[in-house]
Formats: sequence, C-alpha cells, structure tokens
Amino acid sequence: MRSLGINIGSSNVKITILEDNNLIFSKVEPHEGNFLFTLKKMLSSYPLPENITSLVTGTEGRRLLNINSVIEPLCVEEALKHLNYNVDAVVSLGGEDLVVYTIDKDKKIINSFSGNKCASGTGEFFKQQLVRMNMKLADVNSLDDHCRVFKLSSRCSVFMKSDCTHRLNKGEATKGDIVLSLSDVMAIKVIDFLKRARIHTGKVLLVGGVTQNQHIVRFIQQRLPEIELIIPPQAPFFEAYGAAFLAQKTGSVLPEIDQLFKESRIQFKRFKNLKNAEKRVTYLPSQKGKVVAGREYILGVDGGSTTTKACLIDIETNEVTASFYGRTHGDPVAALKNCLREIKKQIQNDIGDETISITLASTTGSSREILGVFLETPAVYNEIIAHAVGTTFYREEIDTIFEIGGQDAKYVFLKNKVPIDYAMNEACSAGTGSFLEESAQGDLNISRAEEIGDIALCADAPLKFGEHCSAFINSDIRNAIQQGASREDITAGIVTSIVSNYLNRVVGNRTIGKHIVLQGGVAKNKAVPLAFAMLLDKDILVPPDPELMGCFGVGILARQKLQEGFLEKSSYSIDSILATDIVYEKEFQCKACDNFCPIKVLNVNGHKYMFGGRCNKYANIRKKKTINESDVFDYIEKRNDILFKECAPNPDSFVRKKDFVVGIPRCFSIYTLWPLYSWFFHILGIETIVSKNISPEGVARVESNYCFPAEIAHGAVQDIFDHNPDYIFLPHFRDMESYEQTAPANFCPITQALPYYIKKAFPEIAENKYLAPVISFMYGKEKAAEAFVETALTLGINDKEAKNAFYLAYEKQMECFNKFTKLGNEALAQARRSQRPVIALLGRPYNTFTADANMGIPRKFTTRGYTIIPFDILPFMDETIYPNMYWYYGQQDMKAGVLLKKEDNIFVTYISNFSCAPDSFMLHYLKWIMVTKPFLILELDSHTADAGVDTRIEAFLDIIEGYRSKIGEISEERYDNGLRFINNPDEEIHIKNVFTDEKIPIKGNPRVKLLLSNMGRLSAELIGATIRGLGINAETMPVPDIYTLQMARNHASGKECLPSHLVLGSTLKYLSSDKYRKDETYILFVPTTTGPCRTGQYFVFYENLFKDLRMENVLVFTLDSDNSYNELGSEFSKYAWWAVIIGDYMKDVETSLRTCAADPVQAMITYDELWHKMISVAEKD
Repeated sequence: MRSLGINIGSSNVKITILEDNNLIFSKVEPHEGNFLFTLKKMLSSYPLPENITSLVTGTEGRRLLNINSVIEPLCVEEALKHLNYNVDAVVSLGGEDLVVYTIDKDKKIINSFSGNKCASGTGEFFKQQLVRMNMKLADVNSLDDHCRVFKLSSRCSVFMKSDCTHRLNKGEATKGDIVLSLSDVMAIKVIDFLKRARIHTGKVLLVGGVTQNQHIVRFIQQRLPEIELIIPPQAPFFEAYGAAFLAQKTGSVLPEIDQLFKESRIQFKRFKNLKNAEKRVTYLPSQKGKVVAGREYILGVDGGSTTTKACLIDIETNEVTASFYGRTHGDPVAALKNCLREIKKQIQNDIGDETISITLASTTGSSREILGVFLETPAVYNEIIAHAVGTTFYREEIDTIFEIGGQDAKYVFLKNKVPIDYAMNEACSAGTGSFLEESAQGDLNISRAEEIGDIALCADAPLKFGEHCSAFINSDIRNAIQQGASREDITAGIVTSIVSNYLNRVVGNRTIGKHIVLQGGVAKNKAVPLAFAMLLDKDILVPPDPELMGCFGVGILARQKLQEGFLEKSSYSIDSILATDIVYEKEFQCKACDNFCPIKVLNVNGHKYMFGGRCNKYANIRKKKTINESDVFDYIEKRNDILFKECAPNPDSFVRKKDFVVGIPRCFSIYTLWPLYSWFFHILGIETIVSKNISPEGVARVESNYCFPAEIAHGAVQDIFDHNPDYIFLPHFRDMESYEQTAPANFCPITQALPYYIKKAFPEIAENKYLAPVISFMYGKEKAAEAFVETALTLGINDKEAKNAFYLAYEKQMECFNKFTKLGNEALAQARRSQRPVIALLGRPYNTFTADANMGIPRKFTTRGYTIIPFDILPFMDETIYPNMYWYYGQQDMKAGVLLKKEDNIFVTYISNFSCAPDSFMLHYLKWIMVTKPFLILELDSHTADAGVDTRIEAFLDIIEGYRSKIGEISEERYDNGLRFINNPDEEIHIKNVFTDEKIPIKGNPRVKLLLSNMGRLSAELIGATIRGLGINAETMPVPDIYTLQMARNHASGKECLPSHLVLGSTLKYLSSDKYRKDETYILFVPTTTGPCRTGQYFVFYENLFKDLRMENVLVFTLDSDNSYNELGSEFSKYAWWAVIIGDYMKDVETSLRTCAADPVQAMITYDELWHKMISVAEKD
C-alpha cells in the first residue's frame, strides 16, 4: 500500500511517499509564493498510482486542497512513532516558525513552545539576509575560520537587520561574521525555548530545513553539552513524513491534478485601482548634462543600507554629469568603488582620455562615516539635510518631503527651503524599500526590484493588508497567497501597505503641505507615488532621478559649505580612490567613559584615523572639530551623582549588625529610590551588594516578550544570584505620591510584576530568599513604612528598629528629591542663557539615565556640544497635562513635555523601548503637546549597532537650527469642535458647547446618539437596551471584524492594545457608514480606569484623535470604574450587571443549540426571536 504526505510550509512544499511503511520518494521545493503551481509540478514529477491515499498538513494553504488535512503536531507524533528514537523533545526549525515539542515516554507531545510572528531567528529571515549580502545558501557551511560572532538584537527582525546593516556599513564585521552571528542568534532562540521547556539533559531531535546549517547545530551543542542532538535523515521533510503514515488511517484518495485544488476565497478587503490616481502624479524629467574636459566637479556619495549612489556635479552649472546606483551588499567601500568604475566609463564616453578636476567630495547615508574616512573628506553630512538641499534645488516651493529608503523612511517639513520638522521610522521596516523588495522576492518570486512597479500596476484591486509590523504583514502576504490571490493584487497590496505604514507610523499627525515630493530609490517604482496620491488624495511630485537626491544634495551642500567658509577645496582622483584600500591596523578600548567602546585604527593612504565608538569623540578628531567642554553640562551625570553618591550612605560608615547579605539588582525603581533602599539596609547594619553586569545567561531566562528594561532585570538578578547572597531584594513597587489630584501615580504592570516573573524565571532560588515587599506611597509614608517593617521582621529585626530605619531612609530620599529640584532650576536657568540649544531627555530613569540601556545617547549629545537635562529634575509640578495620567513616570514625562514646549531653547528627546505599553499612548500625547516644535523619539532595544541612532540625532540637531531660524513664521492651530461631556454630581449629564455656551441634553434627546462598542454581541446588545430604557438614544455597534481592525490601524501606531483598536475601528466604521448623520451628535461610550493597565487612556487618545480627524459632532462619554460606573444612576449599574450575567448565560444557551440541536438552523431562528423579545423587555423595564 502506498500513501502520500504533503506539507505546505511558509517557504517550501514537502512531499513524501511510503510503500509498506518504507520511504520510497521525498522532495522539498521552495514555492516562492505559488505553492499551488509548485505542488502540481512536484506531483507531476513522480508516477503516482491511482487511488493513492493522501493527507496534507502545514499552513492555511492546506485548506485549498480537496483532500483531508491534519495539524502538524499529529504528524510529528506519527513520525516519531515510526522512528527508533526515544527523545525528550523535538525542535522544528522552519522557514517562518520555531517550535519546541516536549515528548513523553509514549512518544506523545506533552506541550509545545513557539515564537511570535516576528521573523527574527527564522530560516526565511536568514535567507533574506544572505540575499542582502549577495551570498547563497551553499556559502554558509564554507566560512573562513577567522569569522567571529557579534552580538545582534534577537527580539525583532527589524532591529536585527539594522544590526547587520550597520555593522557591515561601519566596517565592524565581515559577511562571514554576520552569517555566523545570525546562526548564533537562531541557536540561542532554540536554546531559550528548550530552557523554557525545562529540557537541560537527554535527547533532542532537530528537524526542518534549517538543520542543514552546521553552525546552528554546533552552537546549540556547545551551549547544551548535556543534551544529545539527533538530526534524522527525514529532517527536511519530517512533518510530511508523519503525514504519509497518518494518510494510511485518515487520508483520502488523491483526486486528479486538475481537481485537487478548491476555489479560493480571499478574505482581504481591497483598494481602488492604482491607475485611478495617475493624473495626480508628476514626474520631472532627468536633467543630466555631459562631462566637459578641464571643468571642476564635486563628487557626491550616498552610502545607503541597501544601495550606494554616487554622482559627479559640475561646480559651476550644478548639473549631474555622471552617476551610478548600485547594491551595497554589506560592503560600502566596495560598493562605492563599483559606482566610481561606472562613473569613470561615463567620463571616458564623454571626454575620452582628457581630464577633469574633482575638488570637493562629500558623503551622506548610513555608511557616511566610513566612506568619509575612505575618501579622506571632512564633508560628512546626515541624509535629512542632504535630501532637503537636493529636492529644493529643483523646486523651491517644496514644503513636504517623503523619502523611502532601503532601511529608513523619512519625512521632512520645510519652510522657505529650511527643514523645521522631520521624522524617521522608529524601528519598523514595514514602510521601507528593503521590506518591499524582500517581500516581493521571498514571497512572490519577483527577483528584480525593477519589476515590482509594473506588476503592481497590472493589479485589478490591491489587497488591504493593514498597517502594522512587517512580520505581521508578511504573514498576511502568505495568507493571501494561500487563499489564491493573484500575484498582481498582492504586489500592489504590499505597495499600498508600505505607503499606509509610512503615512501612519512616520508622518503620523505631522503637517503635510501643499507641495509634496517623493524621492529615494523606491520612487522609481511607479506604483509607489500612485499609492501616495490615492491614499492622500493630493498631488505628488517625483524629482528627476529620485534615487540620486541624497548624493546630489550632499554635493550641493558641500558647495554651500565651501562658500560659507566651512570647507576647503582639495584634490580627488577617481583612479587614486579606486587604488585606495582601508587597512585595519589594530583595535583598542576607549576609556573616556563607562561604555569602553572598541576603537579601530584605520590606515588610508598612510594616514591613520581612529574610527568607532558610540559618541562623537573620534569623529570630532577626524573632522578637527573642537567642543568647548566648559559650555557643555551633563546634568544626567550630576543627577546620578546625587542619587548614587551624595545621597547614598558612605560605605566607610557601615557597621555590620547582621551576618547575612542582601543582593539588590540594578534595575527599575533603583534608579529613582536608591537612597531609600540603601539607607534602609545601611541603618539596619545589613550588608548589600548591587549587581554590576547584565548577565546574558539571565537575559536568556526571559519567559515572555518583555520590554528591554525587564530583560535587563533578568540579567541583573542572574548577576546577583551568581554572587550567592543570602537574600535578593525585589520590591513590588505599586505607586508613588501623585502629582495629580484626580489620578494615582502607578508604576507600569511590568515594573510592578518584577518579583513574580523573576521567581518563575529562577525556580532554583527558594521562595524565602526573596524580599518582595508590596510598596505604596499613595497613602503616605506611614502606610509605606508597613511593607518595609514587615520585610525587616522576616529578617529578625524588631518593629521599632525597622520603623526608625525606614523614616531615616525616607528623609534621605526626600533630601535627594530636593537636590534634584535645585539642580533642575539651575539647569533651566542655564538653558535659558545658553547660546546653543539644550536637549532634555525624557523616558524613564531606568532606560534613559543608565548606560545599561541608553546606548550612550547622553554622550552622543554632549560630544556634539549640547547640554543635556534629565526630565525628572525639572520644575514641572504645576503644569497641566491630559487627564487621567496615572503612571508616575508618565506624569513626570508629560508635565516636563508641557513645560518644555514653552521653552524656546530646550528640545525634547524621548527614549522609549520596543513594546513599552504606556508609551504606546504617551508618544501620541507628546506629539499633541509639541504640535509643530521638533522633538526626537528613539526606540531602543537590545540592539547594539547605533549608526541609525546617530543619523536621527544629527538630523534632529540640524532640524532644531532650522526651526529656530523660522520660529517667527510658524503658526500652530489645533481643531476643536467645542463639545464637552459634562458629568457633575449635582446635575444631569449633558453636553456643553464651550464656544456657544449651549447646553445639549442627553436623556430624552433623539438627536444625541450614544455609541456602544461591542466586545460580545449578547451582553453589548442587552446593555444598549438597558441604556435606552433610561431614556438615552443608545446603539450597539456591530461585533468587530478584521476590517474593523484594519480601519483602526489606519489611524493608530499599531503599538496600542488590541481592545483600543477594536473600539476605535468600530467607531470609525460606524461614522463612515450610511447610518452617520451630520445633524446628530454622537457620544462614544468609553469606560475608564485608573491603571496601571492602558484601558484608562483610551478616552484621552480618542478625544485627541477625533480632533485630528476634525470630527464636528463626535465626543467621548466616560464612566469611571472607581465610581462603579454609577454616573447613570445606581439602577443602571444593577441592570448593566444583570445584562452581563444574562448575556453570558444566553451565550451558553446559543452554543448548546448550535452544537446539540436536532435542527440547528431552525433552533437559531427561534433563539433569535426570543432574544429580540428579551431586548424589548430590557428597553421598557
């Protein structure tokens, strides 16, 4: 008997054929976006017997086959059953997924551990990076012995790609190093999953195509020497192998090939045809001239992450006379040489063997620094300014620049040719050229980027993929493929998705002017400007040779600097440059600060240059820039000295009273409350040790996708644990005294939960070794003392002694805060006197003021000559902020933001972290606070390559100068419909128009409609009926669907929590439907809380977003959880509670009828009739 097993994977199709349980045929083929065609070709390549039983497993695509299907875990079990391996776990290393299955003695799966949708650490991502470096899979197992592993960010594929690109572009790593480093990251992911599964010894089976990478297997084995790794011959097609066995029992007869596939049903909505926007796009023709012998020229170079561009500019006519645009392939110097070879050919075509004079050379782009060293030019400028100069050269009236590059996407707003505002993608690549190219190539087999636009323009209606993380869009693309969507519609969908992402995540609520230009290499794709025109309904201009705007602009900028006296002419020869090499002589460690950066000594034409480092120290030396350090103040360093030195106990005064040691991890609240903690134990005579390092072993114990500070906390705990203290101090810090009268000052859930997830991650530490007091200052110091006293009692210290220690420590903490305030007033006064702009760093003390987390950002500013001020020392206490801000650091950040908006000489840089929950809302608030004043957001993670951070900082500093020069011409206006929901205890709830003073009743008013979001049809409909019974015109919106979510993501960042998107999407969908009427007033019901989760921020976000959308007749209606939602009366609270209970009960009835009724269809008809009767009763009673 023969049986066929098929596995439809994210990247490959695998088939196996068994005869009498023996494998007689197997094949693995990449499907490159067309798995149906690939499967048909594979099945046609083997003479299949008639009536062969078959079974398919794998991704959603399996549902398109007219044969029985099965989930992959069952295939894994069946394959194990027929192999002579007794293992403790199976690791499946696929193209898109990593899954660890734990196995019992009967070869059954006990549990499974899988990653999220992020592509980092998967086979598909590994393949994409090989393509970027112009390498093949065959090259992987033949690397040079000198290759070494570098640290790469392992959480997010975008950060990891950024690490790879910047290390290559800065000359810090070779391609072989990157391959090895990527393999190491993938190995670490496997190891982390095995640790989560508690697999430390025994046997582990590795399956999947990735097992062919010998480096991954070697790295796993090195780190887990107690585990025996087994790679079976069936590893590349393991699940298909299991499916072939299962086919013998549960399979179905394979139909004829032409009857194998079902008719597809595409579940994505669509855009209009891109060609409808053709009249709104204008292309300026190329204006290239000819090279003229004996003339003087400028060499402009744009070294990008994906491509390198160079052009020759006539210094008199400003014409581009020769240019080339080529791939960087991870080697910017080689890429530039390739450009120059091509330019040399163009020169020879124009003037033969005659000569020209190149007197200026300038560089921009992500590899601008290394190329500046290579060319030995001081003319190194950031790409924001370069692009602005290049674009306005052709059209002076341009006020908005959209620029989509390979790795970065940029927005620039100009006033009279001067950039006054800008933004760059914080991290996500879903709005960049590399994502477009890699998706088209990896998923749709479009091998040449030049083909993407033509294919997209053949689409009938582009698919709507939504605006979110690139990993999720990739998943959408693969789902669309497996639903049978055409390649043209998918390609156009990727284009529109990228543009939507750019407009949503990069531009956001910033100003879009009347004269918009789109530039960058992606602008050559004709579908992209059409997508911009369609989505914005605005005219789009594409400049001549848009891919050259960076190198052209930096060349023109160099000429301007020459005219202003900041540059001198030199002499550059293309032949000499082609003959030049960078020689890496040695490396040393810089000891100017605690970062201890590795610095390379480079030799170019006999001249030595020091290159590297997180700050600007060595760049200043190369460019002969002198910073007057006496004019630059690092108030963060002064703040930290107050916290950890001035207000901390002197170790020499310590008197030991107890013979045990308490370890304190350096994380979270320690960066605010160190005086309190240190003095408490010091006074009690208890020795403390503080963590010094972030242990990678500890970070590897992280059991969920926590933020970077939480990862650091795990590493700090590991460092403490390795020093074997008697106790570990891990407070559950709930809150501080609030700055706001109407809201508490909580810490976020991740900060509060520290002791609980650490206990899970370190099960070998006994419960009684943790000191985990629940600390709250909300109710005053006496209440806060209780937790410290209770902790002291467990250590054998009496009540009186513990209270004394706490109150003395508390006084020291207050002394620290008072010194902060004094320092803040001094910093503010100095900033107002300063001739140069001053930078205020916002965020949280544990991510902004510590070298463990801030990537040396403070020194990046100070070494460029800018004073820095920490947010928590500023005198912001009396500032008014958005309501219900219940996070302690959120109150400080927002109040600091409001204060600094009014300070003409202080500009904000906000340091955030990947997946920070509070920041998903607070960054919106910061944008609304700042309006047109420039500010910078830096989203950091465990990534170490910082060229992208440098680019953003340099651009920010240039934008500040432009803004200051035009500040008198900038006007600010924010739309407000004037409608306010009034909820005073002594009067009926109503709406007030603050502009007309009109009072609009809510109860008994048919022109006011209350909209209820729907998180479950039955309860929501019954609550709506209850509200109508109180005389309020309420309507329950439909249950959200995938389209609701897509509509919300058009206006959100994608970082907010899912329920906020569902409520927003439902509202926007309703307001864009036929039900909406301009002569009615709509109030959206949004319940509120006072934290620490994000629910209480929804109404603030919606109110301000509705202002951005200029909604004339919409406002938000809030009820408060602290008041038991009693604003509509106690009867409402009772009836609403009944509605929830009845809704749950009726849902059980509905489910029972759907599954158990003799005639489910008729049963549901009867059920709905009865349900509507219940609704009518609720409306009346």
